[in-house]
Amino acid sequence: MKAENIINKLTTLYHEKKLSHAYLIETNNLSKCVNDVKIIIKRINCKNEYSDSCGLCNLCHLVDQNNLPSFIIIEPDGKSIKKDAIENLKDSFSKKPIYTDNNIYIIKSPEKMNGTAYNKLLKFLEEPEDNIIGFFITENKDDVANTIISRCEIIKIMYDDNTNYDLLGINENQYNHLKDLAIEYRNQIENSSSDLVWYNSSVLLKEFENRNDTINFLKILLSFYMKDLSDNYNQHLHQKVKIISKYLEEINFNVNISLLLNSLAIELGELYGK
Repeated sequence: MKAENIINKLTTLYHEKKLSHAYLIETNNLSKCVNDVKIIIKRINCKNEYSDSCGLCNLCHLVDQNNLPSFIIIEPDGKSIKKDAIENLKDSFSKKPIYTDNNIYIIKSPEKMNGTAYNKLLKFLEEPEDNIIGFFITENKDDVANTIISRCEIIKIMYDDNTNYDLLGINENQYNHLKDLAIEYRNQIENSSSDLVWYNSSVLLKEFENRNDTINFLKILLSFYMKDLSDNYNQHLHQKVKIISKYLEEINFNVNISLLLNSLAIELGELYGK
């Protein structure tokens, strides 16, 4: 379902006093989804007649800046979400909210909670209070513990990726060249994945002038699969999106580009063979 429809639906449910105490949202873009949940929070709490350009309301400004006391975002600290984050959430929400009717929290990638954090959260979920609303946002619902899933309403939001040369900071000719390479690479993935490592060294690396070319190439390749995913969701496509996204993160750690692309090719090839 489109994000705008979800925002409207949840806003309506809130005003009808039918909003659940917790939602699990599966998405292909964590950052965009967090921003859309923020829109929901602003819509249900804004003292003015909220619009997307609301700049009059201090509450909306606090939400945008993550400084509203009754709104907390928890995300992995390194590779995991630790117990301290959940303890701080519980302590903060033991008090009634001042600026809003509800305390509201977002947990990004709840599947990354360590064991202690998970156990502390379960009691929080099992005994929900009327004035607390939670949003769990994940890229793969199947990675989230069933005990969390069973206590949440499930929503799926998939986004189109509108990557273009303006957003990438390159000119149109560079973009079109990298786009052509990404199209050919996707054809290799779908039709001859076993040749990807050869293709990397024989074709792809010779076309990249610097690390930024590689980053932009992967972003464009990712946008193709995200578009496919939004049109026709399936687990196979979702895995490809996760793999490419992982290597886009790793490239920021000054890794060897040739080795990174070869590892990407191997993972995609293994996925194709399943």
